[in-house]
Amino acid sequence: MKQIKSKERGFASPLTIIVVLTSLVLVILLAAIGLTYKRWEGQAPEIAFDRDFKTLGRTAAIGLTISDPGNGLKQVTIRLKQGEQEVVLAGDAFDRSETTGTRSYEIGKLITEKQKIQPGPASLLINASDHSFRNFLRGNQAEIAKEFQFDLEPPRLELLPGQHYINQGGSESVVYRVSEDTEVSGVQVGPNFFPGFPLKSADANTRFALFAFRYDLPADTPVKVVARDAAGNETTAQPWQKVFPKQFRTRDIVLEDNFVQKVVPEVLSHTPSIQEQGELVKTFVEINSNLRRKNHETIANMSKESGGEFLWKDAFLQLSNSQVEAFFADRRTYLYEGKQVDQQDHVGFDLSVVRHYPIEAANDGKVILAEYFGIYGNTVLIDHGVGLISLYGHMSSIDVKPGQTVKKKDALGKSGETGLAGGDHLHFGLFLQGIPVNPTEWWDAKWIKDHVLDRLKPSSE
Repeated sequence: MKQIKSKERGFASPLTIIVVLTSLVLVILLAAIGLTYKRWEGQAPEIAFDRDFKTLGRTAAIGLTISDPGNGLKQVTIRLKQGEQEVVLAGDAFDRSETTGTRSYEIGKLITEKQKIQPGPASLLINASDHSFRNFLRGNQAEIAKEFQFDLEPPRLELLPGQHYINQGGSESVVYRVSEDTEVSGVQVGPNFFPGFPLKSADANTRFALFAFRYDLPADTPVKVVARDAAGNETTAQPWQKVFPKQFRTRDIVLEDNFVQKVVPEVLSHTPSIQEQGELVKTFVEINSNLRRKNHETIANMSKESGGEFLWKDAFLQLSNSQVEAFFADRRTYLYEGKQVDQQDHVGFDLSVVRHYPIEAANDGKVILAEYFGIYGNTVLIDHGVGLISLYGHMSSIDVKPGQTVKKKDALGKSGETGLAGGDHLHFGLFLQGIPVNPTEWWDAKWIKDHVLDRLKPSSE
């Protein structure tokens, strides 16, 4: 008797069907995850203030940055809570198609626009999410709460008596007193700020500031002393002043091929950040303009590290036996084949004696740079304290090192024609908080006595 088969031919069992369907679903899921795996990242947005703070004033300068480099921001909410009141300072939503990785906010401006603040405690509540598929498609979440105090009382500021006669392109000093809650003080001259420092010979709240009136600022540019507390509250006062306008020279510089062929390859070999522009003259202009600007930015940044004590004594020295070849703030128009190709200001003195003449430190200080330095070639920078830096450029050799303390008349090296120099000489410059100033004042012992040293005496008596 024949046996009956238990399975029909051509039909799969239910178990087989389940296995196939499950495998198919897994394949689809894996493919979907493979295609969207970046959307499953678990890094929450980052929330950061540009500085820490415990107090804020009426016009606080506080920046807030919220970033998500992964899937980009989806939503940002900023709320201010004070007492029973809560106000939304910002509520932004970003579509996936227009999402942004970073969003910046000016908190002080938002508060001024949205809330009438009162003195006392308050808090900022910040929420952010991204476009990740995490948390049931709600994205990764970030939240911070910042507690602080609203302080609306500005610091006190008192100018000590004094008349300030200021030359355009020159320097000056001022003495003043501030209240103990002052965090930052100094002198604002147009766009330029010069910090104040404690006057150690006086009481704890007395400050002094050396400041410069930049040579290319209009003579009616306002000069004001500023005192600012940690909350951003600010008090200002205007000292008695008289500004003397100066007429600086103008000069045409004709670029010869042999000069351009000499200086451009040399500077390029020491400055890989400068790119060739296809033609030597165009590369010269790139060096003369953009590299000049970068060199001066470096000096300005270095001046921020200068301490609040004078490292120098009495008048600065002009290079001994030297003749002046070019003056401070000469306006130079560069011509090539009869056409103007550039225009720059010469912010120092060109001093010449003989070839490879020994270069002397103009005053006591600390060497902060001794190397090839852009347009100035082999260069030494000396910090004299309180943001005053002297520059010695175009040297043929350097005999000092950064960090070395030098005295007035100490040998720094020898004159030369490195950088953008057409002949052997010393380029000497003075910078106050990065602003070029006329060295003739600092070479003058009477000017230093009248405008700096005597100015600081009354407050200490």
